[in-house]
Amino acid sequence: MLHLIVVASPPGHRAYRIGISCEIFAGFEEMIYSVSGQGYGTGMYDGGVYIKEAESSALLNAYATLDPVGRRPRHFLFVGSDYCYEVLGFSEPIIEAFRDAREAYDWRPQQEGLR
Repeated sequence: MLHLIVVASPPGHRAYRIGISCEIFAGFEEMIYSVSGQGYGTGMYDGGVYIKEAESSALLNAYATLDPVGRRPRHFLFVGSDYCYEVLGFSEPIIEAFRDAREAYDWRPQQEGLR
């Protein structure tokens, strides 16, 4: 289970947490990465979308081919102020908004018995 806290770049005020069971995850330092052609669509990032799901990607195709029981993986991108996180797994992410960045940074998975 991966737990992320994602905080919007200033002047944005969004902050949220994500819990997702995943097979693969990675963090990329460049926010520009989120608008590149990775199956999420292209175009200028306007700050309005912080969660994207790929309709197609080389990673989706490779993992679907290798899965022994033929499950359909899901490929998400979560855009933060410092990193973009990519996640590949088979489940729906659990997403909860915080009031602000301070509340996000104070949150710990142990508070809710999460592992």
